[in-house]
Amino acid sequence: MKNITKHNRPINTVLKEYIERQKGKVVEARKELQRRFNGLDWNIQKKILVAHLKSSKSDREWAYPLLLNYWDENFKPYVQEIWETYHEERCSWIVVRYFPKDYVLNNLHLLNYERNYMFVCLRFGLDEDFHIEKEKLKPKDALYVHYRLGLEIHPDEAKSWLYEIAIDAILNYYRNDIDLRPSEHGRVTELYPERIRQFGLALYYIKEMGIEPTMSEFSEWCKSVKKIMNNSEEWKELKQRNLLDWEFNLRAYRIVLKYIGIHLPISLIDNLINKYPQLKILVDKLKLEIDFDYMLKELE
Repeated sequence: MKNITKHNRPINTVLKEYIERQKGKVVEARKELQRRFNGLDWNIQKKILVAHLKSSKSDREWAYPLLLNYWDENFKPYVQEIWETYHEERCSWIVVRYFPKDYVLNNLHLLNYERNYMFVCLRFGLDEDFHIEKEKLKPKDALYVHYRLGLEIHPDEAKSWLYEIAIDAILNYYRNDIDLRPSEHGRVTELYPERIRQFGLALYYIKEMGIEPTMSEFSEWCKSVKKIMNNSEEWKELKQRNLLDWEFNLRAYRIVLKYIGIHLPISLIDNLINKYPQLKILVDKLKLEIDFDYMLKELE
């Protein structure tokens, strides 16, 4: 059977079918508008985005990320109406980035999705009348905000954030955050603490900001732990195993987490007790300890 090339129809015809919800044509019209969007003129792109904003939630969800890059003040009344009606997370991204400062700050209690406050800080953090509430930021986001805005960080605070980022990676060990370099062709070749992507990024920010003695202390710590990791029995045994790359990398990542946990200058359990004092009675009564080997045993 011969393949027949399907020619593009006039885009205004397709848009009309979509806007008027013409029976039996809406699904195909939507697909075609979205497929052809990037190659269309700006005036047509604007009409398509507005049409999607006036449509269903799934159609609005398609438009929201595009509005971050294709923003125009003409979209504001549509977005504002949607935000005040539905308070959808993706819509909140646009509000945070483009709406007036007073509007954003007055809606902060509603814009409390996971990383929105970080973007609020990035936008208004240098304004004299805006105070960054660090406790509202995750350590990795707090470091990034200070790095991007050129704000000073006390060395002890930077150290504390590094510990928190490392501990978060250990506690969420099932979330693989390995930093695999292109030159490694899909498989880890050596181990070091910076293999944890977020931890490595945090160290990079601290180095770029010249935060001492935190940077020097952690550089030395990373070197010593790297040596321990690469001389470990787990790593030697892993290199002898016949595994798929993703299986190999997953085990390598958990070896990294194990030795970071063992050699971290602070106690992971003490850190948890400081956060959740009610755990102390349980820890003391049952003499609980962290089993760092469990992360590896779980994979067998």
